[in-house]
Amino acid sequence: MPRADESPESVPGWLLWPIRAVAIVVVLPFRLLGMALAAIGRFLHRYLLVPLGWLWRHAIVIPATWLGHWLIVVPATWLWVNVLRPPARWLGKALVTVLGWLLTIPVMLIGVPATWLWEHAVVPGARLLHEWVLRPVAVFLWTWILAPIGRAIIWFLRLGWQGTTWLFRQIYRFLLRPIGIAVAVTWRYTVGALWRHVVAPTGRWLRDEIIRPTGAAIRSLFSALS
Repeated sequence: MPRADESPESVPGWLLWPIRAVAIVVVLPFRLLGMALAAIGRFLHRYLLVPLGWLWRHAIVIPATWLGHWLIVVPATWLWVNVLRPPARWLGKALVTVLGWLLTIPVMLIGVPATWLWEHAVVPGARLLHEWVLRPVAVFLWTWILAPIGRAIIWFLRLGWQGTTWLFRQIYRFLLRPIGIAVAVTWRYTVGALWRHVVAPTGRWLRDEIIRPTGAAIRSLFSALS
C-alpha cells in the first residue's frame, strides 16, 4: 500500500489499476446515488412541496380563517354582547342582592340581639361581678390570708437563717477554733521542733560536710583525667 507522501506516478501500475477499479465499482455508484437523491429532493421541494404549501395556505388556511372569523367569532361576540351579557349581568346583580339579604337576615336575627345582650347584660354583669365579688374576695384573700402567710414564711426563713448562723458561730468558737489551736501548737512543738532542731541541721551538715566535698572531689578527678 503506498504511503501518503507518495504520488500516483511513484505507485506501480499493477497496483494502481486495481485500486482505481475498486473505487469505480464501489465508491462511484454510491456517490451517483447520493447526487441523484439530492437532485430528486431539490426537485420535489421546489416543484411539489412549495406549491402544495402555497396552495394549503391560500386555498385552505386563509379562507378557513376568514370564514371562522366572520361566521363564528363575529356572530358569537355580537350574541354575547347584545343578547347574553345584559341578562347575565342583571342575573348576577340580582343574585348578589338576594345573597346580601339572605346574609342580613341571620345578622339581624342573631347579631343585633347578641350585641344588645352583650352591651346591656354581659358587660354590666361582669362589671358588677368584678366590683362586688371578685375584687372584695381578692382583697380579703390578700389581706387576711396570702400576706400573713407570706410574712410568716419570711419570718421563719429569717429565724432559721439567724439560728443557723448562731449555731455555726458557736461550733466555730467552741469546737473548730480550739481544735485548730491544739493542732497548731502540737505541730509546732513536735513535728516543727523535730524539723528545726534535728532534720534541718542534719540536712545542712550532710550538704556542707559530705555532699559538696564529694562533688568537688569528683569534679577535680574528672578535670585531672581530661
